[in-house]
Amino acid sequence: MENLSPHFKRKLRQVKLVATDLDGTLLNDHGQISGVTRESVQRLKGLGMQLAIMTGRAHSSAERIADDLGMETPIISMDGGLVRRPHGTENIFCSCISPRIVLKILDEADAKFLSVALFTDDRMVRRESEVILPGYIESLELDTVETDDLRLFAERTIRIIVGTSSRNDAKALARRVGGIFSTVGTSIYRSSREIGTWYLEVKNKNQSKATGLSHLEKYLRIGKNEVAVVGDFQNDIMAFDRAGVGIAMKNAVAELKEKADWVTSRTNDDDGAAEFFELVYKMRTNHVQ
Repeated sequence: MENLSPHFKRKLRQVKLVATDLDGTLLNDHGQISGVTRESVQRLKGLGMQLAIMTGRAHSSAERIADDLGMETPIISMDGGLVRRPHGTENIFCSCISPRIVLKILDEADAKFLSVALFTDDRMVRRESEVILPGYIESLELDTVETDDLRLFAERTIRIIVGTSSRNDAKALARRVGGIFSTVGTSIYRSSREIGTWYLEVKNKNQSKATGLSHLEKYLRIGKNEVAVVGDFQNDIMAFDRAGVGIAMKNAVAELKEKADWVTSRTNDDDGAAEFFELVYKMRTNHVQ
């Protein structure tokens, strides 16, 4: 810490909001918050610093962690698709997919007998009869609801997940959706839990953590130069580009480290986020000159 540049110190002293990723950042490899990290969060809160969760997880999953830490700042969830206070009833921002697109994807998936789940602003929605998605849902630790008619939730959908045992089916649907609708983007990935299972994810193209962050800044009346972002993965890059300060974990991908103002000397499994939180605390209490 003795080697901090004067420029970085000046930037850090402007910070009023710390937006932190969860997996690979605030959480260790077991999905837990260590005692050291927990204490460092409370120390920053004691100084009046705003801390916000910014994650690819759904709101209800992130909400549990916010409750555990006593964090009341609005949560940026679903990679910027939703900004909402913990246990809030109104959305500060919601990047909902056009209902027309949702209905078309449901039709296409049903024609191929594919499993579908919808992420809405407050829960995941799926059919009771689904056999592919339950394992995926259990790994997310989020609120779910079962319904006979997914179409009832088309106007509130932020993200669509299609599950299939055939990668070719996922690729065919992605091409079909991408060819018809220019406003949504798709990605395909293999299940880490279920052998032979593939997922297709659909969300708005303009959706990113940076978008969610911009709406949170406006809501809190904080300038972008007053924001520090802590992360580890590609989906944090655009938020780094927007924020005044970008902090990459030691375990972060190379692209993020290249953009970072500072890289922690410890990984997420060794309290790397706490390392940065303690630096901010020392700056604010004049223990770092």
